[in-house]
Amino acid sequence: MKGISRRSFATAIAVAFLAFALAGCAGGTAASGAASGSVSAASGSTSSAASSVAASSSSAPASASASASSGSTTAMVKDMNGDDVVQVGGAKNVLTVNSVATQMVLMVGGEDAAATVGQGFQYGDDSLNKKMFPNLGDRKTFTRDDATVENVAAVDPGLVLIDVPDTVTALRGAGIPTAFLAVTSPETIIQAIEIVGDALGGDSAQVATKYADYYNGVISEMSAKSKDLADADKPRVIYLRNETKTIGEGSMPHNWITTLGGVNVGAELGANGGAGSDVTTEAIIGADPDVIICENPDLLNTIKTDAQYADMTAVKNGAVYQAPLGTAVWSMGTAEAPLMLYWASQYINPDLYSGIDVDQKTTEFFKDFYGYTLSSDELDTIFHR
Repeated sequence: MKGISRRSFATAIAVAFLAFALAGCAGGTAASGAASGSVSAASGSTSSAASSVAASSSSAPASASASASSGSTTAMVKDMNGDDVVQVGGAKNVLTVNSVATQMVLMVGGEDAAATVGQGFQYGDDSLNKKMFPNLGDRKTFTRDDATVENVAAVDPGLVLIDVPDTVTALRGAGIPTAFLAVTSPETIIQAIEIVGDALGGDSAQVATKYADYYNGVISEMSAKSKDLADADKPRVIYLRNETKTIGEGSMPHNWITTLGGVNVGAELGANGGAGSDVTTEAIIGADPDVIICENPDLLNTIKTDAQYADMTAVKNGAVYQAPLGTAVWSMGTAEAPLMLYWASQYINPDLYSGIDVDQKTTEFFKDFYGYTLSSDELDTIFHR
């Protein structure tokens, strides 16, 4: 201490303490930055986590179809191939080429979100779609073949949904946001709706999330009741698209038949999944299913009245039915597929699923997801009563 005054010594101590504190702050900042980098890396490695980070930064709800771009907090919508297609909330409207996709866009985003209507979308004067969505009269009807670069550019949509890989490539090459989208299962239906919801953003993303929760809930509810059913007690069910066309594994009919404790006769006959494939009339008659569900009224009438089918178990027992038709047919890959589980349960395993009010379930669904109140006459039309 000799040669240093008490004041100088105190000053020296203060300076040293300040230097130590500053060094500590610098170290803490570096550690914080390293931790932040770790969070970013972790979120980049998991799709759902990345969605949450990206969505919170852009005020859009996260879903399985959205992810953060590499090195960026920009949330991008991924299509079913995992390709980034458009920024979350970046699509003002959506161009569709089939009725199923059109139905999904209308449910999630309403009329303004529909840039076109797809092939097969029923919009006659007496159709349910015309009553629910009266302002679509000026929309062009697009098919897959119509989706050329020139035609699509003329519409100028925020996003295109299509299941043709070559068309996806061509449209993207012209700078048009295009998502590959094909539905063959509940999982892909939910994914498709999440893609649309995330692309439109805002309330649409919330509707998509609500739908995913609803559909997953219905699946859990219905499968829980059939999971312990013995094979010998499972009814044999066939879904017919026409007199010789049925559907095997990897399809929506296979899913709802088996979820409800049935055996898919189409799969037994070796039919393809997806849209199905032809088998012989003799094979269908020989398979002798317990339940037959037809896709259209003409087919229903033929099965019920043509003498060649008269000795089939389903025909003799009056177990031949037509799939419901809402905004689209319920039996294939449509947004109303959850309702098919409720309806078909009453014909595949009615004792197992007693007490389900299908009219009430349908009314609630249309109100919750379309904002539309069905009349009793409209319910009768949906169920062909």
